[in-house]
Amino acid sequence: MKAGDLVKRKRAESGHRGDLGLFVGFRKSGNYEYAEVIWFKHKAPNGDAVSSVQISLLEVVNESR
Repeated sequence: MKAGDLVKRKRAESGHRGDLGLFVGFRKSGNYEYAEVIWFKHKAPNGDAVSSVQISLLEVVNESR
């Protein structure tokens, strides 16, 4: 996964399964690495444009060239 890839959420408790977004990049907090995504149909729970999400919950739909 690299910046600019179109990603899809595999599963979600919040009902956003299958949502598409633009992968922005990886971030680290201590030993934990997560992805940052801009979702097309909704914002992050805190209202921001960029949402933090567990990497294993994402799948690449279309890799950027």
